[in-house]
Amino acid sequence: MIDKSRSRPIKFVVSVILFAYLTYFISVEAVGIDLLDAAVTSLVQISDRSFFKVFYTVVAWVASPGKDVLWLLIMAFLLYGFKYKIQAGWAVMYMASTMLLGVFFKHLVARVRPIGHLAQDTGYSYPSGHVLGTAVLVMVIILFVVPDWPSYRWSQVLRWGSIVWLVLVIFSRIYLGAHYPTDTLGALLLAWAWAQVMEWAYVRWAEKCLRYRVFYRSYL
Repeated sequence: MIDKSRSRPIKFVVSVILFAYLTYFISVEAVGIDLLDAAVTSLVQISDRSFFKVFYTVVAWVASPGKDVLWLLIMAFLLYGFKYKIQAGWAVMYMASTMLLGVFFKHLVARVRPIGHLAQDTGYSYPSGHVLGTAVLVMVIILFVVPDWPSYRWSQVLRWGSIVWLVLVIFSRIYLGAHYPTDTLGALLLAWAWAQVMEWAYVRWAEKCLRYRVFYRSYL
């Protein structure tokens, strides 16, 4: 389901460079980053209605890192049951490794969260765990669920609905003041860069996994 791609190394290099630059500028507290964060935050928080606070709080609750892992495990269970065993294992590995990378960079950069944020979150701010987990979920859906959905029309609804959900999660983290906008951008870049590595691993090792009983008769 994941094909060889000559552009994958380019995607990886570009995303790693962008993530590295962003991480560096955030770690040295560059003025330009602060200005960008302030400008985007003011646009997202332009409305102070209680409806948006409640709505985005619910979105953030559904998309919390712990629940992202839960949704992924449920999805992997269903993929495994429908004979997409290798894909299920890949999805679990992708989520686990990405979240570990997120924790590593959180402690490496040690960015303090915005002051007075509305969400009841603790820990460091960069990158956003909510966005990181949701990006992994969306990637798994687009790679493994959308292509084999029986109806093309509904597969596109699922694809774009997943992307819209990711955007809502990003907005919720900024609106609630739980993260700076660049925290969410860093999470997207990290998830995308690591996806290129995981896709390469799939192409290289998926067929070889068929020799193991746990992946026996899995679709490729």
